Amino acid sequence: MNRSESPSREPSTQEMSAAADRFWAAVLGEQADLQGLESVPFMERLNALLEPCVPGVTVEVAGAGKEGPVEGLARLVFTAHGSAERFADVQALTAQAPAQLPWRVEAFRQRMPGGFGMRMDGFDLATHELLVRVGQIDGRIALALSFSKPVPMDLQDHARHMAFILLDHMLGEYDFSVKVGVVEFDTDGLSDDAGFEDWEPASLDDSVSRIDTFWRETLGRSAVYPPEPVRWAALEGRDAQGDPIMVQVNLSANALVSRADFGWRVQASLPAQDKSALQQAQDFEDAWVNAATMYQQGICSHIVLRGGTRTVHCYVTSADHALEAARRAAEAVPGMDPPVLEAEHEPAWSDYLGWYVECRD
Repeated sequence: MNRSESPSREPSTQEMSAAADRFWAAVLGEQADLQGLESVPFMERLNALLEPCVPGVTVEVAGAGKEGPVEGLARLVFTAHGSAERFADVQALTAQAPAQLPWRVEAFRQRMPGGFGMRMDGFDLATHELLVRVGQIDGRIALALSFSKPVPMDLQDHARHMAFILLDHMLGEYDFSVKVGVVEFDTDGLSDDAGFEDWEPASLDDSVSRIDTFWRETLGRSAVYPPEPVRWAALEGRDAQGDPIMVQVNLSANALVSRADFGWRVQASLPAQDKSALQQAQDFEDAWVNAATMYQQGICSHIVLRGGTRTVHCYVTSADHALEAARRAAEAVPGMDPPVLEAEHEPAWSDYLGWYVECRD
C-alpha cells in the first residue's frame, strides 16, 4: 500500500478509518439481530457487511458454540489471509471497534497453542511430521522444510500447500507473513547463504520457539526501543543509473524491525543541491524527526542522499501524525519549499532492511 502525499492531501489512513467506521456503524445497527444468530449465519452476516466496506479482509468467529445464539460469547478475528498489503485495514478495523460491542475483537489469526494435524483430500499431515531448519536471507527468517514421512510424487504440491497452512497456524498470521521471507524445500535444493547447514531438522512443534529465539537473539529483534545514543553506519556508492548515492543507516533501529505498531514508513524528500538547501533540509529533518518520534511513536531509520535530493525515512505508529508533523516542520523553516511526502504501510520494513543488510555484509 503506497501513496504519495502533497502537503494538502489527506493520507490513505483517513480512507481506511472511514471504511472501518462504516462497517462498525452497520454492525451496531444490526447488533440485536446479530446476537440472536448461531455462529455460522452470524459470521456470514458479518462478512456480508464487511465486504463492501473493506474488501480483502474477512472476519472469523471463535469462542462461540456451534448451536444456539452467539449472544456475547464470540471473538471476532479479522484476517487478511496472510496478505500484508491488507494488514493496515485489519489494524484499522480492530483499533476502531466500538467500546460497547459485546464481542472481543482481535487482529490476525493467532498462534495455535500446540501441535495439530490435518487431512485434506485423503492425505494426512501433522506438525510433528513437518521438519524445519532456520536461517536468514536479506535480513528476514528463512525456513528449510522437509517431511518425516514419505510423500507420493503426485501429492508433493498438495503436501507443500498443507505445510504452509501448518506454518500459518503455528506461527500466527502476522509473524509468518512479515517475519518469514523465504520458505524452501530440501528436495528443491537450498540457498547456500542462508545458514541452514548450522541446524539439524526439528519438528514444527519444536521449531516455533527456535524461530522466536533466532528472531530475537540472532537477528537482534528485541522489539525494545533502543536507548540513546543510537548507532549509525554510512554507505557510499552508485545507484543503478551510475549516479552517486550516500545512505545513513540507523543500526539501532534493527531492534524494532516488523514490530506491529511500527508498520508505517513515512518519508520526506527535499532538494539538497547546495549548502543553503542542505542546511534547510537538515533543519527540517531535526524538527520533523523529533516531533514524529516523540514518546517513542516512531524512529528515524535511514537517510538517502541521491540526485541532489535528501530523503529521510521514519517508521511510525501513525502516518497521520508523522505527515502532519512534517508539514508543521516545513512551515517553520524560512524560505523552504514543501517537502514531497510519502506514506507506505510496510510491516516487513523491506526498505530499511535493504540498506541494513548492506551495512552488515
